[in-house]
Amino acid sequence: MSLEVGQLLDNKYRIIRMIGEGGMGAVFEGENVRINRRVAIKVLHAAFTGNAEVMQRFEREAQAAGRIGNDHILEVLDLGILPDGDRYIIMEFLDGQPLSDRIKQRGRLMPHELAPLIRQTLVGLGAAHAVGIVHRDLKPDNIFIQREKAGQKDYVKIIDFGISKFQPLSGDGMKMTRTGAVMGTPYYMSPEQASGSGEADARSDVYSLGVIMYEAITGRVPFDAGTFNQLMFKIVLADVPPPQSVVPDLDPAFASIVSKAMARELAQRFQSTTEVVRAIDAWLQTGQAVTLPPGTCRKALAPQWLR
Repeated sequence: MSLEVGQLLDNKYRIIRMIGEGGMGAVFEGENVRINRRVAIKVLHAAFTGNAEVMQRFEREAQAAGRIGNDHILEVLDLGILPDGDRYIIMEFLDGQPLSDRIKQRGRLMPHELAPLIRQTLVGLGAAHAVGIVHRDLKPDNIFIQREKAGQKDYVKIIDFGISKFQPLSGDGMKMTRTGAVMGTPYYMSPEQASGSGEADARSDVYSLGVIMYEAITGRVPFDAGTFNQLMFKIVLADVPPPQSVVPDLDPAFASIVSKAMARELAQRFQSTTEVVRAIDAWLQTGQAVTLPPGTCRKALAPQWLR
């Protein structure tokens, strides 16, 4: 990768500094010199240009943001190709931290701290679902908390729609993932994703958001294991340990929202982001709990390693 500080891309994007680098590419802070706007520039290494799956994921991130058009989704401004073949995406620049960093700093968050962040996430996620896009890789790293936006502190942006699933809702027939492929970050996968059943839909994102809520208020993920396969078995077969088993003084009404979001059976989960928003609003206003399906808090009848 040949980008250097001060370099100008497409006669308008000046490289200011590298923010981070990984095996597939790097992210830079830049400036659109024509309109004096700070931007983020994500560059994909040229070595991956022949990899159809990687290229599809890279471009899908830009396509998803464009289709959703919600202010809680990271805005993608431009796409381009460098002379050496590297592809790049120009995105809005975010000043703040991912939710994962906040959890690490605090150990765990209080429900009243977390609820406004999750509510904003649900608004952005609901906009994605409304146009037939399922994120499928929600995790604390993908929930970015801006310091401030339009006078509002802790403004949430959802990032990285790279493995999002395009449903044929809008009639364009786009279905971008292979049936049965296990995709997503393991700890936050829904049971239907972990089993590779191909049934992942908007409720799968609700489950992943439930895991994020669980981790934020308890300081740990609900399921852990020594191997990938054991983790998949737990997610698919084991009941979620009640959040109160980790934090005994946790408000049981808020815990009920987390538990319902993580119901193993799709039909017993919140059926939409709108339902979760209503539940959070009711809790914020009156402390109201939600009704849990029978057996939600029952310990799984499974081998010891699966519990």
